[in-house]
Formats: sequence, structure tokens, C-alpha cells
Amino acid sequence: MLAACGPPQDVQAPDVGAPAEEIEGSLPPPRPETCTPVSCEDRGAQCGSLSDGCGGTLQCGTCSGGTTCGGGGGEHVCGTPDYGVDTACSRDGVCFLNPRPVSHDFKDVWGRSIEDFWAVGNAGFIVHGGPSGLTVLPSDAELSGIWGSAGEDVWAVGSEILHFDGRRWSTALRPERFLLDVYGTGAGNVWAVGEGGVAYAWEGTRWERQSTGTSADLYGVWAHGEEVWVVGTGATLRVRDAKGWREIEAPARDVTFTSVWGTGPKDVWVTGARSGAVLFHWDGHAWSSVQLPFSALYGLSGSSSTDILAVGEEGVAQYDGSRWTTLPGNASSRLLGAWHAVDGRLAVGISGRVLRSAEGSAWLSLDQGVRSNFVSLSAPEEGRWWFADGSSVRSGLPPAESAQVGAGNSLTEDVPGRVWVVGNAGRLDLHTWSSTSSGTNHFYLPRNFNFHGVYPLRDMWVWAAGADTLTGEGVIIQLDGYTSWTHYPLATGALRAIHGTSPDDVWALGDSVIAHWDGTAWTETHGAWLPSFRAVHALGRDLAWALGPNSLWRWDGMKWAPMALPSGLEKLELHALFADSRDELFIAGDGGLLLRYDVAHEAWRRIDTGTRKRLRALDGGPRTLVLAGEDGTVLRLYR
Repeated sequence: MLAACGPPQDVQAPDVGAPAEEIEGSLPPPRPETCTPVSCEDRGAQCGSLSDGCGGTLQCGTCSGGTTCGGGGGEHVCGTPDYGVDTACSRDGVCFLNPRPVSHDFKDVWGRSIEDFWAVGNAGFIVHGGPSGLTVLPSDAELSGIWGSAGEDVWAVGSEILHFDGRRWSTALRPERFLLDVYGTGAGNVWAVGEGGVAYAWEGTRWERQSTGTSADLYGVWAHGEEVWVVGTGATLRVRDAKGWREIEAPARDVTFTSVWGTGPKDVWVTGARSGAVLFHWDGHAWSSVQLPFSALYGLSGSSSTDILAVGEEGVAQYDGSRWTTLPGNASSRLLGAWHAVDGRLAVGISGRVLRSAEGSAWLSLDQGVRSNFVSLSAPEEGRWWFADGSSVRSGLPPAESAQVGAGNSLTEDVPGRVWVVGNAGRLDLHTWSSTSSGTNHFYLPRNFNFHGVYPLRDMWVWAAGADTLTGEGVIIQLDGYTSWTHYPLATGALRAIHGTSPDDVWALGDSVIAHWDGTAWTETHGAWLPSFRAVHALGRDLAWALGPNSLWRWDGMKWAPMALPSGLEKLELHALFADSRDELFIAGDGGLLLRYDVAHEAWRRIDTGTRKRLRALDGGPRTLVLAGEDGTVLRLYR
């Protein structure tokens, strides 16, 4: 049995007495495998990080000139992402005509250059600034802050946390509270703060909820090294370091701090408001105060201790290391956010304001348009458009034609080429134009008449309604433009609107009053149960509409009665109505509100206008509807 277990006869057994090292040494050593790393050129990579094939990492550079890594669809190749379109339109097809590209309030801005940046604010659109101008991308998120570490790593915060990866924006997190600001020191260290002391930290893989030790609303965050500074309501000022959060004694009480920025722990600036703007500096030991001629400050940005911007209600202030100076005349008022890019500065504010300044140059506005608060318009589908803002009248779509041709509270076109305008101090004008000439007729009426509504009858006959500033009574004027005018005083308050269907069927409405002209006399109905009417439109003797701040009324040929409105309008005031048929009408109001009423089905539909500005005027034709209002907002809807 033992012999059967031995080696085969034709194989020599090893010498069992040989030392172990000699046995091992008799085997050849293993030959190490060789690896040749590839280069970025070998991989066809222009940007980003990737493996070299041998356990190492290649750094293939960054992109510039408005391109991003993978922006064109190719991995590790610089390309131009889809930055949106030039003309902003809402989901329901309402498009911005003025200001361009949008009339949103922008609250913050970030960019790697003044020709490659992002601006965020009210829900609806995110704006990108590039070499060819401003473009817009749709977004349902309400956003308040933005910061990025690179063109392929940008964070925007608000109702959501959004991330731009160089190709597209996507939702990374829906926070438990609204976030107000975001800042970081690199791709793996980003902080977002917001209402109720909420804070989130990003360390490269996910956002984690953090406890700040306060329930105050946090409006600003800034990070440097291991330190994170946050500021907010109730004079809140807290700092986080390796030991955790601690409170820093505030330089003032009863102040709301709005932003914080610095170059290091011994050079920190904070802004805020307390019966006027406040600006404080921390040198590592004590606070010092700076007085600026601002009613409020909202944002800070800097590139060094000798180049800092503060923006606020009255525009921009700049610090050069020794003193602060305001910059009147070259920066728009009420700016909410600022950023220092490598080649200049950026600032954004209300009504779509976007400004940039190259190194050593003045501020340039990238948005276009006028910012008047329009209260009336005439926008026929064929012909010239007119806009009134209470103190001026503009001809043509702003800003193409912006000549101020006279004061006006209300205007209407009776026939192509003729627009009647009324205003304060007895102002009543007729603007006419043709292919060969144009002109204005001024009708001089008592200066104590402030007119708010105008309704042309025929030829040179026109009604004007308003108030007598001496008596406070309502006043109606019938003008025969060729010979004379007739005054019809009313015993009640100011009249706000007038419209009719014929010379013997005219309605004038105002502060708790409804008046009707039957061709011979005016009949008044007034009482506290009536609202302060703002608009009226008659379609026949048996159908007319009237609008109050929070109600819609209908005339059925026998009586006026209020109608039910959709729910959710309790905090919004109504300002204008438009009806050119018995089938439908439109109502506009606060917060960009636009409602369509289907008369036959008694159904309301809310139309997304893409703006939150107050809309004060409506006009149009069978194919289009034009809206105008606050901060120069002009919109068009194809019906």
C-alpha cells in the first residue's frame, strides 16, 4: 500500500533532505505585468477626469467660451449645451414682449465669466447669459440663491435644490423648508440655508440635513476653509468650525442680516436692514459700522479685500480697500444679487434686470425694455400700439418706439388711426396718424377734473369719466370735439371706467356707484354694498361686465349681480377685463393672474402667464390678446 502511493517510476523524487530555500529557489521568479497608461489625447478627451487605464486619473482640463464638458452630448468633449431660447413663453403660450427676456425678479447670479453666467429668481424661468445675449430655460422652482464650482457643477436653491451638470438642470432634492442662499468652497463642500434655520450640506455624494442651532430665517451663507458663516433674522449670526456651531455677538440688535461675505476669518462683511441699510465689518476682534445711503442692502460679492460690491434698494456700492462709494447713474435701482466673475462683475434685480461690468468699465444692461407701470393700452391686431402709465403715453411696442406724447390714465382706439387719451388735470387728447402725417388735438377742460375712463361714440363725440378734485364728486364729460363740452356731475364718488354700446346705452362705474345713460339723463345706483369698480365692458343692452377688486358683476338686461369666481383668488386683486364676444371674457390682476371664462359652459380656466407682475390692462382682437402692467410688463397670447 505504501509503495502504491509513491511517485511514478519515470519521475525522480526530490531530495527530501534538501533545505526548503533551495527547493523554492529552484522555481523561476514571476515576471511582473507591464501597463502603459493612456493619455487624454489617446482617449479623445478634452475635459474632465477619467481613468488612465493603469489605476491613475487623468485631468483633461476645463472648457471655456460658454461650452461645458459634455455640453454637446459627447463624453469628455467640450460642447455648447441647450441654453434655452431668446423669447420666453409660458406653458400656456403667453410670451414676453417687454421687458426682454422676462419681467421676473432675479434674486441671485453666479458665473465663471460675464459671458457665461446664470440668474435665478421667481418660478418660471432660469436665465443664462452668453456671448450672444440672454436666453431662458423653463423652471417650476422658485429660486433664491445660486453658486457653482465650475461650469459643469452649478447649484440653485429655493423650493428645490437644482443641479446643472454641464448638460441640463435636474432636481437633486426637495428640502423641507424654502432655501434662501447657497455657497461653497469646492465641488465637495457646498452649504444651503433657509427658513426656520434649516441647512443642508453637500460633501460630494448627497445633501445632508444639518442643525444650525437656531430657528431664525437664514438669508445668507458664506464658507472659508473649515468655517461656515450664516446670517438671518433677529440679528442672527452664527459660525461653524471643527468644534461645531457657535454664536457670534451681533454688532446691532433688531436687525435682519441679509448677506455675508469675506476673504477670511479676520475679514468678514455682513449687510442687512434696520430702519435703513446696515453694513458691518469684522476684523477678527471687533465690529465696525459703515454708513451708506441705502434704505436696504440685499447682497455682497467680492474678489479680494480691495474689490467688494454691495447691492440693494438704490443700486450698487463699491469698496476699494479704503472707502465705499455709491455708483449712481450706471446701475439700476433695487438690485438683489451680485457676483464677481474672473473677468468682471454681475448684478441682477427686479423686473428682469441683468447688469454686467467688465474690468474697469461701466455697468451695461443686458436686458431690454422700459419699466413704466402700464395702466391702459390699445393693441389692435393691425395698426399701432399705444400704452399709458398714468403720467405718459407711448406709441409703439417698447422700446422700439418710446416717445412720451402726453399724460394718460386711460386710452382707447375708436377707428384705425385715432386714439383718445384722458388723464389728470383735465387732460383729454386725440392722437391721429396716417401713412402721410400724424398729430395731436388737445382739449382743455377744467384742471380740477381727473379723468380715468374714456369712451368714444362717433366722429368727434366722446365721453370721459373721472372725479372732481375740489368736491370729490364723480364727474362725466360729453365732448363735442367740434364745438363744446357738457358737464354731468354725480353725487357720489370717483368714476373709474366708462363703456357702452350706442349713444343711448352707456355705463359709468366707480367707487360704489353704477351710472347709466339712456340718451337723455344719467341714472345713479350707489351704496356700500357695491365695490369700487375698476373696469366695465358692454356687449349689448342685455349683457355687460363690470370688475371690482375682488368681484365680477354681470348685467343681464334687468339687473346687476355678482358672479362666482374661482377659489384661490382671495389675496389677489383684479384690475382689467376684456371681452370682444358673448362667448368668453378675460380677467387680469395681481401676481400675473389671467383668467378665461367660457360663458356657455360657465367654466373658468387659469392661464399661466409666466410672470408674477401685476397686470393692469387687456386688449386685442380675434386672434391675439395683449396684456400690460407693472414694471413695463407686456405679454401676448395667441387665442
